[in-house]
Amino acid sequence: MNRNTTIDFIKFFAMIFIVYIHANAFENVNILGVEGKKIDLIIDTFARFGVPFFFMVSGYLVVNQVQNRGGKYFTGYIFKLVKLYVAWFLFFIFYDLLMKIINEGFKTGVLWDYVASYNSLEVFYYGAGHTQYHLWYLLAAIWGMVIFSIFYYFQKTNILFFISLTLYLIGLLDQSYSGIYNLYFNSRDGIFFGLFYITLGAMFAQSKNTIGFSYRIKPAVWLVTFFGLSFIQVVERVVTIYWMNGKEGNYFISTIPIVIVLFLFIINKPDIGKGSWVNYIGKQTVGIYVVHTAVINITNQLIDYWELNYFREHLLWGILFTPYIFFFSYATYMTIQKLKKEALLRLKKNA
Repeated sequence: MNRNTTIDFIKFFAMIFIVYIHANAFENVNILGVEGKKIDLIIDTFARFGVPFFFMVSGYLVVNQVQNRGGKYFTGYIFKLVKLYVAWFLFFIFYDLLMKIINEGFKTGVLWDYVASYNSLEVFYYGAGHTQYHLWYLLAAIWGMVIFSIFYYFQKTNILFFISLTLYLIGLLDQSYSGIYNLYFNSRDGIFFGLFYITLGAMFAQSKNTIGFSYRIKPAVWLVTFFGLSFIQVVERVVTIYWMNGKEGNYFISTIPIVIVLFLFIINKPDIGKGSWVNYIGKQTVGIYVVHTAVINITNQLIDYWELNYFREHLLWGILFTPYIFFFSYATYMTIQKLKKEALLRLKKNA
């Protein structure tokens, strides 16, 4: 099976926007009298296609592999996600512990409170807070893929699609539509959020050979459609926040057609960016994702320590902070992988 290089191409840009969501680069930057928080809200809302897109990619690619290798691929993929989550969960436990010691000193009470913050079953479903808050995505992908694999085994993915869509719409009541009714539990998880997009991506994999109508559609039309739907998503968020008194939310109704358009484009234009540096980095987006919150945290702590907070109000901060986090996270992750390989080679030589 030939690799769809357009997926890597779009992953590159989707990850940049995910990094922006956590970086909030324009939050304190006022442009021509427009408050930075309003600019941040628009960019942050536009960026919300990123996480659903990655859920869809996982469902799409896994089903492609299962169709070629058999159902055992589910087990291997889920185990890979578990190993990735555990490794980086432990990394961030020690990272945050080190930061606490540096900032607050070696105090027994502080350290005990930190350890106690992990003493909850919710940690194993939603993930923990602190600097590893972003690892919720890996847990959601694990739980979502476990549920999907069961339905796939019994050939009930069509039923799961409607179940997951219903759960997604219910989950909106904890998100952007909480002004209608607040569920009072977190629906940004594998069941109410991730499962629907994993299933949707899987259904694209199962029907990709029958989706051919869009060969006649020019790339410019795809681009205009994507940005048009993204504008609708911004409007939806503004309405649900300011008119309906809802939470800011992580996903919306209009997110669904946005990612559908992306996948129609991907399936019908499968060779974009082939061999480019954009696609090469796009293949490493998981690494960028797991590292980037640490890079943000360290950068912000250094800015505060050196009393350079005024930088955050400068236009260049808004423009350059996110690319800096993105590329520095990429370099950091690749360095870690290189050091890990060298350490393993040394261990083999000494064994």
